[in-house]
Amino acid sequence: MSLTPKQPIGVLIVDDSPFMRLTLQKILNQDSGIKVLDTARDGREGIVKLQALRPQVVTMDVEMPVMNGLQALEEIMRWRPTPVIILSAVTKEGTQATLKALDLGACDVVAKPSGSPGADLQAFSRDLVEKVKAAAGVNLARLGRKDLPLSAAVQAVPPRAGSPIGVGGDTTHLVQPLVSQGKTGRTPKHAVEIVAIGTSTGGPSALQAVLPTLPGNFPVPVLVAQHMPPGFTGPLAQRLNGLCPLNVREGIHGEVLKAGTVYVAPAGKQMQVLRKSGQLTLHIGDEAPIPTLYHPSVDVMLLSLAKAVGKGTLGVIMTGMGSDGTKGMKEIKALEGFAIAESEETCVVYGMPRSIVDAGLADRVVPLGEIGTTIVECVMRRR
Repeated sequence: MSLTPKQPIGVLIVDDSPFMRLTLQKILNQDSGIKVLDTARDGREGIVKLQALRPQVVTMDVEMPVMNGLQALEEIMRWRPTPVIILSAVTKEGTQATLKALDLGACDVVAKPSGSPGADLQAFSRDLVEKVKAAAGVNLARLGRKDLPLSAAVQAVPPRAGSPIGVGGDTTHLVQPLVSQGKTGRTPKHAVEIVAIGTSTGGPSALQAVLPTLPGNFPVPVLVAQHMPPGFTGPLAQRLNGLCPLNVREGIHGEVLKAGTVYVAPAGKQMQVLRKSGQLTLHIGDEAPIPTLYHPSVDVMLLSLAKAVGKGTLGVIMTGMGSDGTKGMKEIKALEGFAIAESEETCVVYGMPRSIVDAGLADRVVPLGEIGTTIVECVMRRR
């Protein structure tokens, strides 16, 4: 759900391009819920104006003279954490800089238009306005914080697994990871066959807190639907792969799902799961069973799992705006699947998890630092 404050959201635009500053100003000021307070030509000027104007949201270019976006972002998060949306070009350098910005505390990213005006600019405008409104509602205490304790679910780190998962898949040869001895709660009624994670604003950092805690011998595949612009999920998967005992990569159309592998939905596409000849396979494409603004959509992913896996689905909804994932989780829960929601205390934006909780669909509501432990506990409980 987008934030609708009584007063317009004050925005500061930081970009070295006069054309871009003017374009952003026109786009944002067209929405009655947003007011551009001022613009800045570089990071240093942006910091000065941030101190004077105290905007609720900052849009930040990356490549700028005097002080670039990453340097300015680091300073902002050090002395006055403020929601920052990065505007990035979809290039190798741009995507890597954006991932660094997200590490430093930026709450979201919008890809700059790369083609001709028209539909591309309309999509950019819609995305920018939506993300500014979401950014205005972030938990300021979560911005820039990288000190969350990681789950202690895993002690053994065996070689990366890769056995196909299907009907009657054999996992007896895998060494069971150690489960946290802490307080436990409700666990799935049925054996978990697949884990599906959905997230949006604040998601990249949340994924970096959760996925590295899953062991390399994890006996089921993991799917991830993260709201990001096209071109950014590949680099995100590569970064996560370097942090995790599991294999992490973008999903490929038609491939058979394997244990010990995390499949990140390619941005700009829908990722669904089909069961063919007893094996779970990925379907990557443009089609979706429901209307949705999100590509990838958490709902689309979960709805496909309700059909292909049903009661063996463990769904995890983490930080993000809106309610994407609620429709799909409702179908999974009707089939006796299991649902985990991130608790409000650790969410950058408590939107998607709150929608699950408010709908009465969440079996467990846990802080980010315990999600990995909870997933392992639930998966291993009935094996």
